[in-house]
Amino acid sequence: MKITRTKHGLRMSQHGVVISELRTTPGPTHSVFDVLAALIAVLAPAGRVGVLGFAGGGMMAPLRHLGVETRIESVDLDPAGYVLFRRHCSAWAHFVNWQQADALVWLRQQPPDFGLLLDDLSVPGDGDVFKPAISWLELPALIRRRLRPAGVGIFNMLPPAAGGWHSPLARLVAGFPATRIIELAEFENRILIAGAALPSARALSARMRGALRLLRSRQAGRIQVRNYS
Repeated sequence: MKITRTKHGLRMSQHGVVISELRTTPGPTHSVFDVLAALIAVLAPAGRVGVLGFAGGGMMAPLRHLGVETRIESVDLDPAGYVLFRRHCSAWAHFVNWQQADALVWLRQQPPDFGLLLDDLSVPGDGDVFKPAISWLELPALIRRRLRPAGVGIFNMLPPAAGGWHSPLARLVAGFPATRIIELAEFENRILIAGAALPSARALSARMRGALRLLRSRQAGRIQVRNYS
């Protein structure tokens, strides 16, 4: 993991891919972490919020700026990012309950009471960064089983190691009645939102842009929300 200083904090990267933007003051990162934070703010889940893959807690500074004080249950195998977060963001570190564990093992031990679960896992390999195999295979169904009836799963996905997006994403969201997808102009990530019921793509887009403008994030005009089918 490479750690570099930025104007507002630290950047964690692997193989040239940004893993986390750790702001030391509340505010925007102007990256995918703003979009993930805005989703949590907009969806305002009832129940616990779980994040699989914490890295440096890139969402936390945007969440604080948006006034979200929901406690985050998070898990990661590598403690390095959380150690940096605790050191540099001690003023709001108490909003995170972090555990060092395998995400799949941890989630299997949790009760089905999550209002929102976010898969933000990634692994390095072959000079790049990918989603682990469990994100395409075991995790989606397990996430669905750990959600409350009205809960929402969010999947921050990177391009599959081989082939196109369509078949892997279709398998990922199978079993969820409602799905939306967010595409970002500046990033290769695709963010899937899945649950029993969701705002329409048009309504979600308007609410997301409003939250991102409130955050003063450059992503406010650089996202596209559509139905996924």
